[in-house]
Amino acid sequence: MILKKPIKKLWIEQTYRTPEIEFKHGKLRIWGTFVPVDPVAFYLPLLKWVSKYSIAPAPVTIIDVFLRYTRGYAMNYIHKLLQELILLNNENHQVIINWYFSASSIDVKAGMYLSRKLNFVFNIIEVEEIC
Repeated sequence: MILKKPIKKLWIEQTYRTPEIEFKHGKLRIWGTFVPVDPVAFYLPLLKWVSKYSIAPAPVTIIDVFLRYTRGYAMNYIHKLLQELILLNNENHQVIINWYFSASSIDVKAGMYLSRKLNFVFNIIEVEEIC
């Protein structure tokens, strides 16, 4: 019997143009502003991590997203990333997406739009402000 080890954590420090990324076994967090100069270069390591994670995901995968600001082209990459993670949702693996927003963040409509587009229920959570 071959035991699969959990994937190593991925952490990317937040900048004024890119969110903090913290992906670890069972918990994924995207927090901050997402207007990268090169969205493909930013996105590829995330997609590679998700691809490796999907081989042996945790029984429950919780995805927390809080975007203060983003643009349409960058939101396409968030859509693609969430789409890959939603594929893990089945009878053996539960995926939960928590979409946080505040008055100073992007409109709640972005989370609701992605939820509809992906045909997946998000927990839409209003907060005062998140650092």
